[in-house]
Amino acid sequence: MNLLKSAKLSIFTLTLIIVSPALVAAWLERRLGRGEQVFSFFAQCLALAPGLPGAYLRGAYYFGTLASCSWETHIGFGSIIVRRAATIGRRASMGAYCVVGHADIGEAAMIGSRVSIPSGKRQHLDESGALSGEKGQYDRVAVGAGCWIGEGAILLADVGERSIVSAGAVVTQPMPAASLVAGNPARAIRSLEPSSAALPASVKER
Repeated sequence: MNLLKSAKLSIFTLTLIIVSPALVAAWLERRLGRGEQVFSFFAQCLALAPGLPGAYLRGAYYFGTLASCSWETHIGFGSIIVRRAATIGRRASMGAYCVVGHADIGEAAMIGSRVSIPSGKRQHLDESGALSGEKGQYDRVAVGAGCWIGEGAILLADVGERSIVSAGAVVTQPMPAASLVAGNPARAIRSLEPSSAALPASVKER
């Protein structure tokens, strides 16, 4: 482990201790089956922590509360994960003011600011497909490893690994891997070379 990574791990350990009361409260809520109000409360509070310290605090909190979250993540100011069932892979990052629901974010995925990843397209529909104000259906949305998601995109369906989603795109259907995706509703414009120099090094080495 190099010196820089060791320093980052030390800082992360410190922030994990700082947020430990929030982690305990969120853990108790989950164990008691009390929903996600406590989890959301601390997520919203930490979303407003500024600068690099805020990014570390958010990373530590989600590391300790999500279904799976690497300590090597960056979650920007104002961004919030609203479902504890979400997963975030190693070296994934997101910009400011993102909202993420039931999502699986792959390794080294880079998500721009103001990106929304709701829990699928059926949150307000019951099992019969009728509008329901009480209980909708939550689907998982996957963002593949090495994806680049442009600012303001809305992802309602899966995006294959090593794909680029343009700014403002609205993805309503699953997109294939290594594709350039754009439009509303979005479609795959063309295929991308898997060996593109634009891909993160950690993904190209796999």
